[in-house]
Amino acid sequence: MSLYFILAGVLIILPIDFYYYRAVKKITENFTPPIRKTIKISYWLFTIATLVFMLFVASYFNSNEVPPKFARVYLFGIILIILLSKLIGCVFIILHDFKSLILFASHKLLHQKTKIYSPSRRQFLKKSAIIASIIPFGALMYGVVKSAFDYTIHYQKLKISRLPNVFKGLKIIQISDIHSGSFLSDDPLKEVVQIIKEQQPDIIFFTGDLVNEITEEAIPFIDTLKQISAPMGVYSILGNHDYGDYFYQKNDLEGKKHNYKLMKALHKKLGWKLLLNEHHIIKRNNERLAIIGVENWGSQARFQKYGDINKAKKGCLDNDIKLLLSHDPSHWEMEVIPYHPDIDVTFSGHTHGMQFGIEIPGFIKWSPSQYLYKNWAGLYNKENQQIYVNRGIGFIGYPGRVGILPEITVFELS
Repeated sequence: MSLYFILAGVLIILPIDFYYYRAVKKITENFTPPIRKTIKISYWLFTIATLVFMLFVASYFNSNEVPPKFARVYLFGIILIILLSKLIGCVFIILHDFKSLILFASHKLLHQKTKIYSPSRRQFLKKSAIIASIIPFGALMYGVVKSAFDYTIHYQKLKISRLPNVFKGLKIIQISDIHSGSFLSDDPLKEVVQIIKEQQPDIIFFTGDLVNEITEEAIPFIDTLKQISAPMGVYSILGNHDYGDYFYQKNDLEGKKHNYKLMKALHKKLGWKLLLNEHHIIKRNNERLAIIGVENWGSQARFQKYGDINKAKKGCLDNDIKLLLSHDPSHWEMEVIPYHPDIDVTFSGHTHGMQFGIEIPGFIKWSPSQYLYKNWAGLYNKENQQIYVNRGIGFIGYPGRVGILPEITVFELS
C-alpha cells in the first residue's frame, strides 16, 4: 500500500510543483542571487518533505497502525491546502501557455516576424498565478484557524401532515459526522455537549461517522460523548467511516470484525441506541412514532450498501409516523422515495457540504458538494416526503471549514 501511496504522490505533486515553480522563478527573477537561491532551495525542500511525509503516513497504514494524530490531521491538511493553492495557480500558467501556443502557431502560419508577446505581459500572467494561489490559501487557512469549530444552530420546523397532536411540538436534535479522529482534544466536543443541553431536546439523532478510520479513535472522548443524552433517548446509526473499511486491508476480515464489534460496544457504553437495520417505537396515548435506523447505504460504488429498510421496518404498523436515519442522502433518492412512500422524514449527513461553499439564507446556497449530491445540505421535499441533510460536526481531510459551518440542528415537529 505504501508503494502505491507514494507513487500516487509523486505523480500528482511533482508535476504540479515543477509547473508552478515557473511562476515562482519568474516572479523572483529581479531578486538578489542569494534570495533567489534561498527561495529555490526552500521550495524544493518542502516538496521533498511532502513526499517523505506521505511515505511516513503510508507506512503506518501498511502496518495497521494509526499515524500520530497531529500529523494525520494538520500536517496532511496544510499540505493539501498548499497543493490545492498551487493547482489553482497552475490554471493561470496553463492559460498563459495555451495563449502563447496559439500566438506562436498563428505567427508561424502567417510568417510574421513580430514578437509573440511582451515580457511585461508574461510577467503579469505569472504574477496572476501567484495571486490566484494566495487567495485560496488565505481562505482555507482561515477556515482551519477560525471556522473549524464555529458551531452553528439551525432551527427547523418539520411539518408532517398526518402527525398526531400528541407528538406536535416534540423537539429533536440531530448531529452527524463527528469524525472524532480529527479532534486533538475534547474541548470542542464539550462545547457541542453544552449547546445540546441548552436546547433541552426530547430526542437526539446521531446520523453516522463517529470516527475517521477505526473505533479506537473515539475511546478518548467517551466521557464527553456520553453526556449527550435526552429524556426519550439518543438514537444512532453507522456511517461509511465507522466500519474500518478505510483502515483495514480488503481481505482483513478479522480486523473489520473487531472494529464492528468494538463500535457496537462503544455506542452501548455511550448510552446511545444503535439501530442496525431495526427500529424503535415511541408510544404516547396509543399513538406511535417509529424511529427507523439503517446501516450505511450509498449509491456510489465505493460506498457500502448494508442498509436494509424492509428489514428495519419489519414490525412497524402502516399508520406509524416513520422517521428514518440513513447516513448517505443518496439513499433517499434511490431507495426511499421510489420504494418506501410511508417514510415521512429521512435524516442524513455524510456530505459535510464538502466543508466549503457560500451560504447566505434567501440569496445563495452553493458548494462543490452539489455536483456530487442532489441533496447535500438542509431540507428537501419530494412527493410528500422530506429529507434533512446535516452539515456535520467534524471534518476530515481538510481540517477546517469555509462558508459551510459545523451544524447542530434543532427540529420541532408540527
